[in-house]
Amino acid sequence: MCGRFAIFSRPEDYLDQLSLDEAIRPCEAVEYYNAYPTQALPAVYRDPKVGLRCELLHWGLIPSWAKDIKIGYKTANARWETAAEKPSFRHAIKQQRAIVPVDGWFEWLREGKQKQPYYHHRPDGQVIWLAGLWEHWINPETSEPLRSFTLLTQDAQGKVAKIHNRMPVCMKPENVPLWLDNQLQARDKIEAIIQDIPKPNYDIYPVTPAMNSPKHQGEDSVLPASKPLD
Repeated sequence: MCGRFAIFSRPEDYLDQLSLDEAIRPCEAVEYYNAYPTQALPAVYRDPKVGLRCELLHWGLIPSWAKDIKIGYKTANARWETAAEKPSFRHAIKQQRAIVPVDGWFEWLREGKQKQPYYHHRPDGQVIWLAGLWEHWINPETSEPLRSFTLLTQDAQGKVAKIHNRMPVCMKPENVPLWLDNQLQARDKIEAIIQDIPKPNYDIYPVTPAMNSPKHQGEDSVLPASKPLD
């Protein structure tokens, strides 16, 4: 799973990593060292009317048929293996896929009576592109639109598995254009993209327990509290 991540890189920098068929105007920059569900966070997706967009979307997918926003508390993540079968995700995985840039993500390991947070990031400092899904919802009470996203997860790979048995689906930048193609709906072709994952070469190390609280947004959330995981 992936319930917290960090995003502080500038959109104009990380969007340059992608070789897309059209220009994307950078979305509003945000700086979260401890991002959590319900926040508005950067995502790249293809709007069927206006094309590719980089926009701040609500973390926690709200299906178009949902009665209220509360369902988003349960849909921050979607298991890749079963997403096509779940009512909340089966439409989006065919036609509304997204990617979410993160500088790194957090996972927890129980150590004695405590849960120790660990930060995962690329050694070169570049963002990690996470595979996601998005939805467009209209609030039935206010008629206000809301676009939201979920992160896909898969079995953990490499040393990531020492911390947790699940991890977000990380995507190669060169696969992003195909992933965002609304015309690509065949299950086998989507699966081929998911399976073509980057080598799981991440620096993983424990960070301050203070970030166990979503209220903690200090830069120390991503700084090592002790030596990295081997």
